[in-house]
Amino acid sequence: MKGTASLHLLWIVALGAPLLAFWPQGQDPDAFRQHLEKAISARRYGIRLAAARKLGAGGDAAIAAIRAFTAERGRNALPSHIVDAIADGTPHTGQQLEELLRWAADDSFYWRAQAMRGLALRATGARDDDDALARLRATFTAYRDDPAWLTRTHARLGLALAGDDVATITALPEPDPRARVRLTRLLLEHRQALGPGVLPPLQPLFDALADERTFLGTPWGARLGQEASRALKGWLGDDYPTIAGGDRTAAIAALKQVAEARSGQRITPPPVRRDAAVDIAGGIEILSCKLGDQFVQWTADGRVLFGIDGSRAIDLPPAKWSTLSESRTRLALQAGEGEVVCDKLRIRMFDPETHVDIAPGALPAAAADWLKRLAQDLEEAGEAGLAARLDRGLEQFVRR
Repeated sequence: MKGTASLHLLWIVALGAPLLAFWPQGQDPDAFRQHLEKAISARRYGIRLAAARKLGAGGDAAIAAIRAFTAERGRNALPSHIVDAIADGTPHTGQQLEELLRWAADDSFYWRAQAMRGLALRATGARDDDDALARLRATFTAYRDDPAWLTRTHARLGLALAGDDVATITALPEPDPRARVRLTRLLLEHRQALGPGVLPPLQPLFDALADERTFLGTPWGARLGQEASRALKGWLGDDYPTIAGGDRTAAIAALKQVAEARSGQRITPPPVRRDAAVDIAGGIEILSCKLGDQFVQWTADGRVLFGIDGSRAIDLPPAKWSTLSESRTRLALQAGEGEVVCDKLRIRMFDPETHVDIAPGALPAAAADWLKRLAQDLEEAGEAGLAARLDRGLEQFVRR
């Protein structure tokens, strides 16, 4: 109750005369202010979602309420489900579109990937509006190679829904297997808007079906396989084959036959992909809605692997790694450093056993110094680009 009361008092201030300029003429601010209060602070999640949907259907008046709130509290005080509701909402013009454009272009906003998804969903309807389509396409083009994989995926979806060639979009370089699967899934879901007979290449979904790779214990390959299976089942419907007994090879073969017949594509049977046979001593995972994810692992003898799939390997000089390895064993980290909202740093080491999640601004100085020395050693080893990315990713987690 205390949090709700504080929010109510905040609105008494926030809806003063200076912020009345946010409001569309003739609209009553009270109703959407109440919807926003419920969407943020109602105890039951279902009530919060229902209130968010009312904001999504509220057009300019709902956006006015949100702008009044963020003028006082900042955009990152908005929960993600409100941004999702605006992304999914109607109408697709007016201030709702303007706000999504602002959110997507704000590199400090936690939920800009969700905002980009909302813009992508508006691309098909904007094909008859030259000005709106040009603005959307400019945004999609600017962010199609964004460091955050979900933001660039939604930007690429937007380009396809705006009428750009699907084959060209899916041929863009994409190092992250999560992004390859997600874009294929989204294009399949929106295939009717792409044009008659247009389908994305299905190979990324089949590759995911046979992926068993992990990162520091997280089974990301299996999760991609589940996403790919759902996407193919949604596309094939009743034609999706069912194989008794859990024989994955037989199931993929049967699915390949049906998918090739319907799509006209030739699909390569995927080999099972497992983790490389290396002894991982530890690693870090940076999950950042704003700056993009980073995945770094290291072995006991100083091989540093980059990417969720460990596709880039750097061998540090033995003397450098020996010094780093010795100091690493003295790091003292507590579980649950800070409160995670969106961006998170995960550190896992196996000797000594350490597994912690760290929020922005909560990384202890000793750990920060160790990770910065790792970045410095990478730079001296000729990997200035990787070192700079690691430094930038760590910056927001360092205690001030």
